Amino acid sequence: MPFSPAVGPLDIQGDIARCYAHTPRGALIAAVQISVRLDRSTRWQKILEQQVVAGEGKAAYARVRASRQVPSDGEAAQIAGFRIVSYTPQTAVVETVSRDPARGARTARTTTVKWDGDWKLAPTPEDSTGSAPQVVNSLSERRDDVVPWCVVTSA
Repeated sequence: MPFSPAVGPLDIQGDIARCYAHTPRGALIAAVQISVRLDRSTRWQKILEQQVVAGEGKAAYARVRASRQVPSDGEAAQIAGFRIVSYTPQTAVVETVSRDPARGARTARTTTVKWDGDWKLAPTPEDSTGSAPQVVNSLSERRDDVVPWCVVTSA
């Protein structure tokens, strides 16, 4: 899971990761952290309750998520790049490009987060944590401002 001492999350307790910087990069990390935790946790209801904006998207997502199993590690998408689509202090839209084993391709999708004392996920009214994934051939296929996602590991 992405983490930065500069942008967060600065508080992780169980499945809840919070305290993100009120910046574009804080919004990016929050969007990824919350989306992945919702998708991968068996205790997703707690995350939904605390870290998802109220509204019809939240209720629709809960209905769909309740019927799904947690994907296996081999099915999990891996982020390859990102860009900040739009940012205001109240709302951020981020796009991630991922290697998606389920589709056998790279896919791009946008995710929206809203500021409510911390970044919270704003699901679509159609029950998803982001836009429908679109297959892309490369990081720069749709735009040339996608930043490669780097993972740094320590020994």
